[in-house]
Amino acid sequence: MYDVLVIGGGAAGCMAAGFAAKNGNKVLLAERNDKIGRKVMITGKGRCNVTNACSLLNEFIENVPVNGRFLYGALSRFMPFDTMDFFEDKGVTLKIERGNRVFPESDKAVEIVDALHNFLKDSGVKRVKARIVKFNT
Repeated sequence: MYDVLVIGGGAAGCMAAGFAAKNGNKVLLAERNDKIGRKVMITGKGRCNVTNACSLLNEFIENVPVNGRFLYGALSRFMPFDTMDFFEDKGVTLKIERGNRVFPESDKAVEIVDALHNFLKDSGVKRVKARIVKFNT
């Protein structure tokens, strides 16, 4: 029996699953693909644009092309510098480029995916290859 079911092994799903497990929950992550982070691998032309290095919440929101206000709740709890710290703590060296865009120093998205994979593993998240068709509460 699990306390938390996370559907989808993208960046958000991996972070949600890992932090839920770190907070003492027994977590199951269901991902339909063989590997997590499939879309992460293609972001930034395979380099993975991790975040933006804005230090102020309003500055970040103002740079979102369309209606960035929906991000206030999430970003008030986990700012871009928290994202950078997270990946650097996982051994990914980051660099800041033009426009405050943040990438792995290696320019390889696989470093981000590997860090997410290790985070899940170290947190004790159970992963299954599954496609959730219908979920009744």
